[in-house]
Amino acid sequence: MRALLAAIECQKGEIDRNLDTHLTLLRQAAATGCDLVLFPEMSLTGSADPWPGRGLLISLDHPAVAAMSDATDGLGTAACFGIAERTPAGTPHITQVIAADGQLLGIQRKRHLGEGEEEFMAATGATIVAWAGTRFGVAICAEARHDDPFDDAAAGGAGLVLFPSAPGLYGRRTSTATWRSGFAWWQGCGLGDAIRHARRRGLWIALAGQAGSTVDEDFPGLAALVRPDGTVAARLPDWRPGTLTVQIG
Repeated sequence: MRALLAAIECQKGEIDRNLDTHLTLLRQAAATGCDLVLFPEMSLTGSADPWPGRGLLISLDHPAVAAMSDATDGLGTAACFGIAERTPAGTPHITQVIAADGQLLGIQRKRHLGEGEEEFMAATGATIVAWAGTRFGVAICAEARHDDPFDDAAAGGAGLVLFPSAPGLYGRRTSTATWRSGFAWWQGCGLGDAIRHARRRGLWIALAGQAGSTVDEDFPGLAALVRPDGTVAARLPDWRPGTLTVQIG
């Protein structure tokens, strides 16, 4: 599988702007023969607060989700993108959506919530998707602190886990030094957890995180691919937004 890992800026509530970025990268990935594009956690909506009036949560039938699904029709390239979701029953979830061939192949709702996400609802169950000859699961950001998302993926026959993230940094980044410190933190825990799980379960793990500044929060970026032996096959060098094209397997 050839994949584009997108560590991009995802502005909060600016769905049309984020969608344009998604569609541009999806077309670029298809043009270069990629089978999959991995976008960060909550990439389409931006990192949203679940309280009404304090954020923007969308449903799976939102026009932007449909636009992403429709855009995959005939491309031969799948997209794994994130939303802050509100179900028809009103339940808030952090959700990763997988679309290909003009349809939704699956969704993975976050099972283990991180600090500050207590108002979302934790989900249960693992989704395994087969695409381009590869079976993969999804583990979302803070889930990397837990074994079961990776264990469930391996038990379901997956050889790859997609690891989208949006780890908000404490305090605004106002200098190169403060950006560097935030990035070093995420390298240690996010990439460090990916390496641990890759070795533990013999999985390829592909990372793509939100990068850059939003209206009230900064994100440390990072796209990387970890081999099943825990070595890093490829990665972006720092916290700045960017994309990384990798060969998996």
